[in-house]
Amino acid sequence: MFLSHQSIENSINNGQIKIGPEFDKKNIRPAGVRLHLGKILLISEPGQIVDLTEAQELRYKEVNIVSEEFYLEPGQFVLGSTFETFQTAPNILTILDGRSTVARLGITTHITASIIDGTFEVPHAATLEIKNVGNFKVRLKFKDPIAMMLFAELKDPVTQRLQSQYLNGADKVAPPNLNFKTGQDQ
Repeated sequence: MFLSHQSIENSINNGQIKIGPEFDKKNIRPAGVRLHLGKILLISEPGQIVDLTEAQELRYKEVNIVSEEFYLEPGQFVLGSTFETFQTAPNILTILDGRSTVARLGITTHITASIIDGTFEVPHAATLEIKNVGNFKVRLKFKDPIAMMLFAELKDPVTQRLQSQYLNGADKVAPPNLNFKTGQDQ
């Protein structure tokens, strides 16, 4: 069951949903919470070859959009993160979704990774997979309203431990971790 604005606000008030570092309740929408763009974007360096079965470090250029203007060109893909971090009770699932206005410009904020795992263990910012599939050149700025977070109540609480693949970067944008081997958590 997805949570409505009343259930989201009640869950915030009773501590089942924690949103940081600063949160204004005006961002609670009818069925979710409006999210804002974090400070850092990662742009992959061109010409790299990726093998999904081999451990490797990918190279990215980091852009701080507080101190540097950034325009997302048509066809361009970058990684970003939400300004907000989330921590939830083990029976609440967080689901990233786009915003209609942003989508109408041709900007996607997640390609397929919409479930934000592990929010019950540590606060998490959501990594955004931002792609411009439209024809507009779009300026991205810190704290732009970029996406939505939906919440769903799980029938049973999660008891499985989170894989540690992205725990070190839970509060910022994280590139793909191709050095992690599933099932070999520390």
